[in-house]
Amino acid sequence: MRLTLQTDYALRVLIYLALHKGRPCRMTDVATAYDISRNHLLKVGLKLGRLGYLDTTRGRAGGIALARRPEDINLGEVVRQMEDDFALTTCMRTDGGACVISPACALKRVVGKALDAFLAVFDGFTLADITRNRSELSALLDLPEISGKSTLRRALQERDQ
Repeated sequence: MRLTLQTDYALRVLIYLALHKGRPCRMTDVATAYDISRNHLLKVGLKLGRLGYLDTTRGRAGGIALARRPEDINLGEVVRQMEDDFALTTCMRTDGGACVISPACALKRVVGKALDAFLAVFDGFTLADITRNRSELSALLDLPEISGKSTLRRALQERDQ
């Protein structure tokens, strides 16, 4: 199973914004924190906004922020809405594909069950669940909540001892 970059980036944007607790952020800051393309993130941000996950404010003090509480953002829902196509095999395509054994093949059912299980794992988590380690995440993203990345290194070294 594989997620598209669009979904990967969408989840990263949501994580970044969850760490900011409702304070507006600039997409440029998100792109810099993750070292990924701002242009790609802008497209992802537009889609997240249309889907109701982001609030956007224009102007000098504007930016993007979560439109919902992290506890109310289910990861399975996000993945389903961001992915364009879950056709993991030819026979799962909307046009039925061109596989000659499709009429007698049970693979479609097996792959469908695997996909259901994959998505069920995402269904079991919210954005709040994956941002509970906010100190570590903030340090790795170089956010101001933590005094510096060295704080994270010390915390990880202490944990590993």
